[in-house]
Amino acid sequence: MSFLGKSPELQLEKDASSRYLPIVIAAMVFLASLALIGLFSLHSAVQSWSSAVSGNLTVEIAYEDGVDLDKKMAKAAKFLKKFPGIEEVNPLSIDEAARLLEPYLGRADIIKQLPLPRLIEVTISEGSSVDLLATAKKLSTEVPGAILNTHRPWLDKMILLARSVQFLAAAIMLLVGVVTVIIIVFAARTGMVMHQAIIEVLHLIGARDNYIAQQFQNYFARLCLIGAIPGSVIAILTMQLLSLLAGRLEAGLISAPTLILEGWIALAMVPILVVLLTTVTVRWIVMGSLKRMM
Repeated sequence: MSFLGKSPELQLEKDASSRYLPIVIAAMVFLASLALIGLFSLHSAVQSWSSAVSGNLTVEIAYEDGVDLDKKMAKAAKFLKKFPGIEEVNPLSIDEAARLLEPYLGRADIIKQLPLPRLIEVTISEGSSVDLLATAKKLSTEVPGAILNTHRPWLDKMILLARSVQFLAAAIMLLVGVVTVIIIVFAARTGMVMHQAIIEVLHLIGARDNYIAQQFQNYFARLCLIGAIPGSVIAILTMQLLSLLAGRLEAGLISAPTLILEGWIALAMVPILVVLLTTVTVRWIVMGSLKRMM
């Protein structure tokens, strides 16, 4: 009897108790796939944040009434260019600073009327080691009011938040797996009870436990596959929809969920793992029940 074939003796296909199992499995796979997508998307986001922040600094020159901020910014930029290991120093104009804040505060022409600090982007050469603490002290001494921002505190908080959400996603996947096993165990035991008379007849005519268990495991694995594939497809479509919606939002507010190659492979493995889990679980339940019937 093949995996896709019907169970000729037990006629499990007529069992009404397992009719809705594919729908339940589809829901479980959908939730597990969404959690997996979140897990890998956050991993990609953390790597993106780290690469974007690593090697990049920002110098902030606080706004002061009656002070020539452009002159202070030029002085700070000239001072920073003298440090070894600093690859590029890029003072931002008031228009550029306003454009950076536009996604958060609204129109740039209104933002420019606010008392904005002046910003300088600093890029550190790859592989170089710069004493940021000493640089910050020297800069504040040379240019009063200039603050060197490494972005590290912000990055650490974001990574902590991302890791917490990743842990939650992994916990959801584990919970979904446990619930799926419980559902399959209940369905398999119900099937054994409903077909007990036929199983006893099969035993009398010489059918082995392995043959009977194979009919059960193939039937339930087939049902789970029928539910798992649509569940995965709906999860992928949901991810694409979220990506589309995120792309329509203002830049910087939210990043679209993305998957690396390993994420796509893991997502494709979900239906296969569900079928394997079902096969092992049903075989374990059926073989145990058959031994007790002997």
